[in-house]
Amino acid sequence: MSRTEEVNKMTENVYKGILDHFNPSLKNFVTMGKHYEKALTGVTIAAKGYFDALVKLGELASDSQGSKELGDTLFQMAEVHRQIQVQLEDVVRDPRTCTGAQSC
Repeated sequence: MSRTEEVNKMTENVYKGILDHFNPSLKNFVTMGKHYEKALTGVTIAAKGYFDALVKLGELASDSQGSKELGDTLFQMAEVHRQIQVQLEDVVRDPRTCTGAQSC
């Protein structure tokens, strides 16, 4: 076996060793990413339900003169929650939109 063939064989063995260690980690990474996405979807659905309930409470409270301030506060809370949810959905769609240097 020539020196070139030996080097080629050693290089192939190194690559094979790297791939043998890399592939299970990559598969795990992809699996965890899928679980993370599924969890975020669940959080998004729950958050929308929470937002709808908050708005409904605000509407009910606004109907009564005695609880008008409570209704206004609930509407403000709902608006802040809606803004946070929109930002979360933007980050989920494109994680690059949220970096440490800029506000999400």
